[in-house]
Parts: sequence; C-alpha cells; structure tokens
Amino acid sequence: MSKLTLQYEGTALKEFTVDSGLTIGRLPDNVVVIDNPAVSGHHARIVREGEQVVLEDLKSTNGTFVNGRAVARHALRHGDEVLVGKHALVFDRSAAAQPAPRALETARAESGRTPVRARTPRRLGVLRVVSGRADRHEYDLDAHTSLIGRSGSALVRLRGWLKPSVAVAIARSGDGYVATRMGGRVHVNDELLTGRRQLQEGDLLEVSGLMLEFAWKDRTSAETAA
Repeated sequence: MSKLTLQYEGTALKEFTVDSGLTIGRLPDNVVVIDNPAVSGHHARIVREGEQVVLEDLKSTNGTFVNGRAVARHALRHGDEVLVGKHALVFDRSAAAQPAPRALETARAESGRTPVRARTPRRLGVLRVVSGRADRHEYDLDAHTSLIGRSGSALVRLRGWLKPSVAVAIARSGDGYVATRMGGRVHVNDELLTGRRQLQEGDLLEVSGLMLEFAWKDRTSAETAA
C-alpha cells in the first residue's frame, strides 16, 4: 500500500495512506492540510490511474516540485520527494513496480491526447542583476515558477553552502508575477518580505547579498531579438 510522509525540515510530522487519492493545500477541506502562506488553498492532488499514482499541480501560485524540479503532472516513483511550500511529502511505494517509460509513452500515444498549451503572456518579466555575484546579467521569468536559491533547479543560483536552498519563488499570476519568500532574509525595496508580494516594474529584490531589479520586457521584441 502506498503512503506519503509529511516532513518539515527533515522531521516527519504525519503519514497519509494513498488509496483512491487525496488533495493537498492550505484549506481545511484537503486531506493533507499545510497551513503556510506559500501553499495555495488547493495546491495539488494525487490520483490513481490504474497501477500509477499520479501527482497533479492544481495551478498553484508557487508551483509543485518533485526532487527539486517543477512539475504540472508526474507519475510518482518510490522515494520521490514532493515539495509544497516549505514542506516535503515523501512517497513510499515498495510494492508494485512502476510501468516502464516506453509503456507509458505507448499508452499516451494510443489515447490520442494532445497536450494543451497554456496561453503565453504578451509581456515577459525579467530579473536584472544590479549588484552581487551571478551567472548572468539578466534572467527571463518564462517558467510558471522561477526559483532563487542554492538549489540546482533554481533559475538564479546563489553561491555558498550557507545560502538557502530556495530563498524566493516567483510565480506567474495572470499577467503578473508574485514573489514568495521560502527561506532566508529577503527584502523588496528595503522592506523585509515575510509572505507574498505582487511585483511591480522597478522593484528591487535583495537576496543573500544579490540585488535584482524586476522589469518588463515585450515578448515579441525579445523573440525578434533572439
């Protein structure tokens, strides 16, 4: 029988049995309730599809991650670590083996489904480095959720072992972007960021000694220049 173990900073808090499925979110009507401002009201869900246990992000504000990578839909494997806000859910399925990747590809092909592409915003948000050490001078925020931190999956990598794995998550919200502090000290325009904040043109983010400016770039112009 499959189960999920809810953890916070490496400490196990509670176990949940995955039968027909469950929902994860901040509101009390979820099976897995995570009371944290970085978690959406209905953040993600887990459903059974035959022999598979599938995780689906429910268009959450800050995204759902598996083993450090943002996912919209993911077939869980034994040992996978699901990150929702600051909490981790470790998947335990020691019984039946997962179907082979080739078999999954065949099933998708036979279903005749074509992935639906999300609407592309006309404007693209960017982070421009004002001061501090960074790999690039400018970072395009073209993913659903972009991370700033030491993690290998972060768009803006922070250098140094003492830096937070994920300091800030910047997520698309309609045609705008919302910044959420995930760890460490983060300032926006010299004000301490404690939860979520809608980013505006010219906002300055200070993250572990790195100063970044949020700005807008016309997507059409950007694609033409490329």
